[in-house]
Amino acid sequence: MRWSKKSSEKTPGSDVCIDLPKLQRELGVRIGERGAAAIKFACQEMHRSNHHALGAEHLIVGVLREGGPAAQLLLEHGMTIEDARAQISEALWEGDEEPGNVEPTAEAANILATAAEAAGVRGHKTIEPEHITYGFVCSGFDITSRILHMVGVDRPKLLQASEQLLSNGH
Repeated sequence: MRWSKKSSEKTPGSDVCIDLPKLQRELGVRIGERGAAAIKFACQEMHRSNHHALGAEHLIVGVLREGGPAAQLLLEHGMTIEDARAQISEALWEGDEEPGNVEPTAEAANILATAAEAAGVRGHKTIEPEHITYGFVCSGFDITSRILHMVGVDRPKLLQASEQLLSNGH
């Protein structure tokens, strides 16, 4: 059949590296279209940096690449893709084995769980990049704290702005 691709062919960056239905079941909240796009971009960043686990640093690049209100909020507070990528290259080393099933790191899982909780508390039906950003800012783990500190982001101000963004329906 000329019009269909073979199932083994993949368009680079066309699929998400994480099992989204499984992740949604684990979180108890649906991941919205923009949230899925941010995760897809995070997966692309993970592959670009030759890592085999989806980390917090990849999620923040994914949010920035998605380009919506959460990305604008991060940019307003001094966080750029270049800054986040610089921290990725400093924080982690390159893997040399082929990835199997990609799972989020403990830190990324915590960020996504916080995002799901933030969505649920506010009555939002889906997780979007704004929820992921809120989870990132709330995270007290090493990598997120390091990224925010190294970039010079005022965490309390970003947290307040992130909460305001979520309260405004984003």
